[in-house]
Amino acid sequence: MEAFGDNFRPGPCAVCTTRNRRCSRNCAFAAYFPSELQDEFECANELFGTQNIIRMMRRARVGQRSMLALSIIMEGVAWTHDPVQGGFGMLRRLLWEIRLHDAYLCELKGIIKSA
Repeated sequence: MEAFGDNFRPGPCAVCTTRNRRCSRNCAFAAYFPSELQDEFECANELFGTQNIIRMMRRARVGQRSMLALSIIMEGVAWTHDPVQGGFGMLRRLLWEIRLHDAYLCELKGIIKSA
């Protein structure tokens, strides 16, 4: 994957900003952690640390890096919003909402049948 796509906005990537380094045109992390994701990257950085994120990204296959970057960001944000349960708490809330809407749908189907 090319480091900078057609929709590149000037500015260092989130990794280079955190490390206080200049972001070069061939930065390996710019495609995965653009400057627009700086706040989300800071959440992930608090959880994993910059060196561990860099290590994980370098060990991952090229085809898996975008999914890994997304996973790192989402996990960091989840633990920032819910420090006790993290991603599991987010999953539990989503499952609860599904059950709630499913019960509401069953209730509406019952009303439609009786009408």
